[in-house]
Amino acid sequence: MKKILIIFLIMTSMAGLFGQTENIENRKYHTSKEQFEKKYVRQEYEKYLKSQIKVEKNKVVIDVVKSIEFSENLDKRFKLIFENGLIDPTKVNGNYVLRISSIDELILLNPNPQTKRFSFWIFPQKGISGSENSVENMLKGRANPDEYYFELQNENADENTSFEKFIEGAKLTYLAYGGVII
Repeated sequence: MKKILIIFLIMTSMAGLFGQTENIENRKYHTSKEQFEKKYVRQEYEKYLKSQIKVEKNKVVIDVVKSIEFSENLDKRFKLIFENGLIDPTKVNGNYVLRISSIDELILLNPNPQTKRFSFWIFPQKGISGSENSVENMLKGRANPDEYYFELQNENADENTSFEKFIEGAKLTYLAYGGVII
């Protein structure tokens, strides 16, 4: 019995070594690769000043009326993006409140050390604008999240720049709707 347990432990520890690795052809990258290859147009967005940002437990309040909410389990690195005023909720979906359910760096799509690309999911919120009975608001009550893409650039970054330093000097250079996640 001990031999079986030892073999099992060895096999499960080695599974991580031979497990699936990220590659540009997997599902995570399929639509995002297409987005950045075919629809990408560099843009310039204003960054909020630190004095306009208030950081709470699971929320960043921007300019008193706008907010970005996220799970307490969100990676601290990604929280830095919001805490540094790089994303304006109204530029994403027109609402003053943005609820991020998932965010991911698209490492294989980063073309150089000065650029980082990301995707994130938000769930549409019913009744935010217009009539409750409008087709638009009925669609906003659906169960599937919307996926968005964004790009940050830091002209002073190199391959040794930490994520924190990268974010401090970064600008938002691309933001686009990707579609509904099915």
